[in-house]
Amino acid sequence: MENEFAPLSDKKGKGIVFRSKLQEERFQQLVAEVEDYAIVLLEKDGTIVSWNQGAQKLTGYAANEMLGRNFSMFYSREDRDKDLPAQLLRDAADKKRVSYEGWRVRKDGSTFWGSVTVSALHDSAGNLNGFLKLTRDITERKVVEDNYSNHVEDLRLKNEALKQSEERYHKMVSEVRDYAIIMLDREGHIMDWNKGAERIKGYSSSEIIGKSFRLFYSKEDKEARLPDRLLQEAADSGSVTHEGWRIKKDGSRFWGSVLITALHDDHGKIMGFTKVTRDLTDRKIAEDKLANYADELKFKNAELRRSEERYHRMIAEVQDYAIILLDESGIIQNWNAGAEKIKGYRAAEIVGSSFEIFYPPEDRISRLPKRLLEEATTNGRAIHEGWRVRKDGSRFWGNTVITALHGDNGNIIGFSKVTRDLTLRKEADDQIKRNAVELEDKNRSLQRLNEEISSFAYVASHDLKEPLRKIQTFANRILDGGDGDETRHFTEKILTSATRMRQLMDDLLSYSRLSKSESLTKDVDLNEVVKASLNDLELKVAEKHAQINVNHLPVIKGIEFQLHQLFTNLLTNALKFSRPGVTPEIIISSARIRGKDIPLGLVNGTSGYHKITVSDNGMGFNQSDAARIFDVFQRLHQSKEVTGTGIGLAIVKRIMENHGGAVNAMSNPGEGATFHLYFHA
Repeated sequence: MENEFAPLSDKKGKGIVFRSKLQEERFQQLVAEVEDYAIVLLEKDGTIVSWNQGAQKLTGYAANEMLGRNFSMFYSREDRDKDLPAQLLRDAADKKRVSYEGWRVRKDGSTFWGSVTVSALHDSAGNLNGFLKLTRDITERKVVEDNYSNHVEDLRLKNEALKQSEERYHKMVSEVRDYAIIMLDREGHIMDWNKGAERIKGYSSSEIIGKSFRLFYSKEDKEARLPDRLLQEAADSGSVTHEGWRIKKDGSRFWGSVLITALHDDHGKIMGFTKVTRDLTDRKIAEDKLANYADELKFKNAELRRSEERYHRMIAEVQDYAIILLDESGIIQNWNAGAEKIKGYRAAEIVGSSFEIFYPPEDRISRLPKRLLEEATTNGRAIHEGWRVRKDGSRFWGNTVITALHGDNGNIIGFSKVTRDLTLRKEADDQIKRNAVELEDKNRSLQRLNEEISSFAYVASHDLKEPLRKIQTFANRILDGGDGDETRHFTEKILTSATRMRQLMDDLLSYSRLSKSESLTKDVDLNEVVKASLNDLELKVAEKHAQINVNHLPVIKGIEFQLHQLFTNLLTNALKFSRPGVTPEIIISSARIRGKDIPLGLVNGTSGYHKITVSDNGMGFNQSDAARIFDVFQRLHQSKEVTGTGIGLAIVKRIMENHGGAVNAMSNPGEGATFHLYFHA
């Protein structure tokens, strides 16, 4: 015989009609691997035409010993005398199926208590063409439970037809009504559905195919991940049994006894599962009534289809672009030559990792990768440029386009991510920007220089011309003659004008020499700087009877001689512009500031700034002049009692700029002045 099912093939015009060779092979695989059941096909007269491993294990007969013999040989003499085997076939033909329990005989003469179900099989025209006989040894249960009705016979099915979606079971399985026999793929999606499943669970085949078997489980079981644990246990152990409440289509519950068997291909790889369920509600209700609610899970597209539909092999050879595929969570699914060239990883090193690995720490902390996926999900795609990280830790400027991919039902099934290395362009743009900034700085410097030149011209034409005119006038008067007192008076005027010219030229020289020629690397103790400035001004302080309070000041990075000049000018300014008849009071204090307390225009770094405050109780000035007082040659007080060149505060501003800081002033006439100095902490 070419095949043990040949007696039922359509070549003889009777029995089961296989629509294809593949169906016949699937049927053989399904039946042959089951060991806990004797599954036997009979011709209409009871002749055995198929014999599975379960039958050999149960009866002790090999297939070659049984094919062609009548199944009545397993019955005791008494049963045969009563014509029981033939009666079972007649009842099955009339009622479509019949169940029976009784003693059966093995090859070695021993007996076992067998639970038997005989189902009539029909062709497409409804004609009887054979029987399916399922037998299970329940001797132990018979002894213990005293002929108590048996638990559902567990079928262990393995099937290599997971990749096919049509007609997974033979007609014999389809017509079994006492058992829900279904086939699942590896993720638990329903691939086939028999009449028993339709009768027990209430769904028609068209309603349920493709949905998850988790649909039948209660909310509590789903939250406890019971369906997933059952699949995992079946995968690990080969099969698993379980009893519990299950959900029908109409929302009602039934107590199901379930056997889940893992199916393997020729290489031993899991290709799916068979799930056999029997409704034992009557027995369960007698023990306990439980309440539960149903919650349907959305089914997912098959993973194989997802991976095949997203990308074509042609992108694998593109080298100028990194073209990769991400799943819904951003996990890398594939890797092309361009990705390896740009990012440095080989496919084996990176597939299965999160695409967040390409982003620098600051972007991961700000959730930039996740926000890009969310934007692509909402808008269809997301475009971004920024620094990315290669395998070796180096960075490149990447232009990235992330596009959402959708399944036939419109749901997101993943993302495509295309990245181009634009580092050279970025460096060129940055250089252009740096050049523009440098040019702008130079323009500002030139503008300031022009302003200073204008001021110098003003000094040359006014401030220097005036003392020269006086010197010339008084010198001429001396030459014209006069008494000794008048000559002494003219000489004193000449000396005063000459002194003013020298002071003005000294101040101009000091201002012109101020530059950031030294690096700010030296630690300078401002307490020592102020002490030195006060020592230089000792006579003026004593002359004014000034009270000077200096709180503790910080140590900063700076140019010591410039800082000495800065505090000397501020103290000199406070002493010079004291109010007549009022004892000068000068207070120098320090505070550490951060965040919003830092004035606009300064860099808000993590370390903050030292804010040095110099306040006095002198003449003060209008706040509207607060910015103008730091310009060269600006003198707000033109009183003859107050002398000055108008350069001192301009020197203070230049020194603060050299130190990367800033200075501002607050005042009202007659209420003194307060100067704030901001140094990097």
